[in-house]
Amino acid sequence: MKFKIDRKKRIAIAFSCLFGGVISGITLAQEAANSHEYSAEGETTIETINGLRVITLRDNVFVSQGDIELTGDIAVLEYNQSNQLQQVRVTGTPANFEQQASASTDIVTGNSEIINYYASTEGVVEFIGSANFNQPGTTLSCAQIRHTITTGATSGQACSGSLSPQNN
Repeated sequence: MKFKIDRKKRIAIAFSCLFGGVISGITLAQEAANSHEYSAEGETTIETINGLRVITLRDNVFVSQGDIELTGDIAVLEYNQSNQLQQVRVTGTPANFEQQASASTDIVTGNSEIINYYASTEGVVEFIGSANFNQPGTTLSCAQIRHTITTGATSGQACSGSLSPQNN
């Protein structure tokens, strides 16, 4: 099943995702933590694939959840059967990631050909293909990078980079 949605309806869907009613079994706090918004200048499609709701956005896409922002050319958002966001895949030339750390003015950024953001409790972001990643004290350029948002743990493959002193 595939639908085309015009700009006004996309805005209504985004509003619904942000301010929709409480889904059975989810508390208001969980809903706030899972709220997100998205937009695109091109076509938006909504499909059901293997029991998952899949929304595909095209052309100058923007997706945000909390303090995380993703931008690129195409975004694919996957939701479970409870309408909770599970994963976002953004592709672009490049696809971009930005996170404003909640307790400081530090900004974590990254870009690559593909970004996979897993909206779980830990929050994991993968940068695949010509990947660059910057966080306070660390700069990496790798073929692939995996960053766990809650712990700050970062790993990469085929990397070069630099470390600088951190302010504590």
